[in-house]
Amino acid sequence: MLGGISMSKVAIFRCEDYSVSKIQDILMRALELLDIDLTGYKKLLLKPNLLTKKRPEEAVTTHPEVLKALIRILRNSGRDIIVADSPGGPYTSKRLEGIYEATGIKKVCAEEKVELNYDTSFFETSFDKGNVLKKIPIIMPVKNCDGVISVAKLKTHRMAVYTGAVKNLFGLIPGGQKIEFHFRMQELDRFMDLLLDLYLAISPVFSIIDGILAMEGDGPSAGNPRNLGVLIISKDGIAADYVASQIIGLKKEDFPLIDRAIKRGLFNPEDVEVLGENIENLKVKDFKIPLRRDVNFTRGQLPKFFESLIKNSLTPKPVIMKEKCVGCGECFMTCPAKAISIENKKAQIDLLKCIRCYCCHELCPEKAIRIKRFFAFKTLLR
Repeated sequence: MLGGISMSKVAIFRCEDYSVSKIQDILMRALELLDIDLTGYKKLLLKPNLLTKKRPEEAVTTHPEVLKALIRILRNSGRDIIVADSPGGPYTSKRLEGIYEATGIKKVCAEEKVELNYDTSFFETSFDKGNVLKKIPIIMPVKNCDGVISVAKLKTHRMAVYTGAVKNLFGLIPGGQKIEFHFRMQELDRFMDLLLDLYLAISPVFSIIDGILAMEGDGPSAGNPRNLGVLIISKDGIAADYVASQIIGLKKEDFPLIDRAIKRGLFNPEDVEVLGENIENLKVKDFKIPLRRDVNFTRGQLPKFFESLIKNSLTPKPVIMKEKCVGCGECFMTCPAKAISIENKKAQIDLLKCIRCYCCHELCPEKAIRIKRFFAFKTLLR
């Protein structure tokens, strides 16, 4: 306590590579610094970011060596462990198998003799304190555990600007339900409220953000890997994301999740205490942040029809690069608005149906979808 105010402690450490022993030492130091007590947690669910079928070096998913280091710490303390996620797209055991294999998670779990989830059922939990969610569908392994640890990846995100500890928990909602929520929560603030409600409902034991190899630019899957060399750990996932955003030079007013958390009274930047490294020594000035998702200068100034028309014109839109598209159907299967079709082995987007959630861009395995913004705003809206 400081002045009667409970501080949100965040531990940050420099870590230049994925040496398991080095990461394990860092995590042990962080648990001690943060006074994280695992008493009472017999079985823990580790939730990595396994967005799609990508290799670890592409910086799209949580690196398996971070997971391995955490598994060894928990196993040595006598905890049972299960690793689980509902990646983007359909939630099927076959899809899970392919993603576990490609991301290196299957190999780690086999080596460490840890359970890997293939159960694609889910349950519904009530959350009366939710702002936009009162009932939340959650993948089944969460029900059979005493707590969740978010093992996130530090990345930029075309819609959310940044994704880390809090947004990682969106993967606890089963695939088809995630698609429905994207369609229902088209307003950015509402989607941020959804993420915050989910975070509060899950209340993870603690969060780890893998920023050793981060992603900048057109994340969360089509950006560029960036050697950031940092691990971030905290019992407060919102505070962890805030500290990560400070390292990459993201202003809090340009970070939708933090902006909503502050407005809802869930977070105060003044209450963050950084432990471990000096954050000033880890900050970078040239981290590539995506252009903001949306702008609407006309809200309330014009008839709704014209306001909608102008907003649709100014909002960034997904565009298929025909020369790269292989017609795999990934975008077709995951589009919440059913705005995509496959014609002559190429994807087609109906922009009148498109809700600008950018799931297609996020999940395209060929990086065949780019986001096009109205030219006048490319330099203005950064």
